[in-house]
This record gives sequence, structure tokens and C-alpha cells, in this order.
Amino acid sequence: MTTAQQLAAQQQCTVTTTTTTTETPSTTTTTTTSTADQNVQAITTESVVVTSGAVNNLLANTGQTRNQAQETAGMTKYTNKIVGTATITTEQKEAMNNFIVYGTATTKKLGAGERAGVVNSYKAAFGKLPTTESEWSDVIKIGNGRWPSETNAVSEANAELAFKKIYLRAPNRNNPHDDAAVVIIAYGLRPVDRNLNSEKAAIKSFRYIYGYDPVSATAWDIVRAIAYSGATR
Repeated sequence: MTTAQQLAAQQQCTVTTTTTTTETPSTTTTTTTSTADQNVQAITTESVVVTSGAVNNLLANTGQTRNQAQETAGMTKYTNKIVGTATITTEQKEAMNNFIVYGTATTKKLGAGERAGVVNSYKAAFGKLPTTESEWSDVIKIGNGRWPSETNAVSEANAELAFKKIYLRAPNRNNPHDDAAVVIIAYGLRPVDRNLNSEKAAIKSFRYIYGYDPVSATAWDIVRAIAYSGATR
């Protein structure tokens, strides 16, 4: 399955299901829960934990122990740079730093640098930093390669312009590969499974098209779209 197909499958929740049957003396109740539904439920729980700012709850969610040296390093290396001159509370900033340093159960595999990139992609897409439960839910969805619940028409329009520059044609949003490319560029969705060779080739393509190395969050989102969407000229 291509990344575009994986993204489409996640968006539509067309995945295998597990069925649990509960019997009582008078009734039998069958509940079907899809893997995608379970992922969404996990993301919802994680967004509550991150937003609370309680580091111990986050550690319990990820099964880690606290490392204050890593927290200090994360604040300097990632969080302060992402926040910049934006106005958020100290608690909101610490919550962001905790997410970057420790992650959540569904984003642990990304690593601190990539989680910082996910937050940066959210900031680039929506022009704000995540502070509420719904906003953090979208950050975590992006980290899981899922469509965010909130959308931004301007970001998608800019993504379509980038698509035209890359593929020399307008995107067909009914084509899953084209649509995946636009969504990845607009919101920075991370791939389900990374392919470093594809990413290296995509970086070369980016340099050829744009004439410079990818540095910004948007530039790296374009690289991921080239690498994983399956869109072609």
C-alpha cells in the first residue's frame, strides 16, 4: 500500500476491525471497534494529557522516566525557537516542551526533533501555536499521518500552488495521490512508514525545483509530499 493509500485509509477509517461480544442472562451486545477508531481515541486521550501540562501524566502515557536535563536541552534547542515572539503562558510553553521531549504513546517513535517539526508544521499551517485540547489533537494527528480536524483554506491554496510548481499541472483533488500531496504540503502529515531513500531523492528534486536546500517547515513538508504522496507529473 502506498503512503497516499495509507493516508486515505486512515482518513476514511477503512481498516480491519475487532469485535467484542458481551453476554448477559437476557441480552447479547456486540461492539465493533476499528483500529482507526482506537487510534483516534488514543489521540484524544493524549491531547488531554499534553494540554494539562502534567509531566507525570505524560510520562505515564509513554512509559518513560523524567529527565530534566533533556527538558532543559529541549527548551533551548527546539521549544524557544518554535515559540519565538508568540504570546503563550509559561504552562503552555512547558506543555509544548514536554510533548517535544517525551512525546505521547502514538508519537514516541518520531523522536524529539521530528516532534518539534510536527509542532512547527502545525504552526506553519494554522499561523498559531497549539494550546487547546483540539489543537493538540490536530498536532498529534499530523504526527500520526492523519488529516487534522481543523482545516485552513489559505494553506491548502498555497499547497496547490506548490503542487503546480512541482508537478507542472494543477492537482486533481479526486485523485488520492494528488490529494495526499496537497494535504501533506498544507499540514505536514508525517508518513506512516519512513523511506530514507525516497526522502533523499525528494530532497534532490526539491533542490532542482527550488534552487536551494529545504530549511523551513513548509519546505520539508514539500519534500515529504514528493517522497510519499505518489503524485506524478
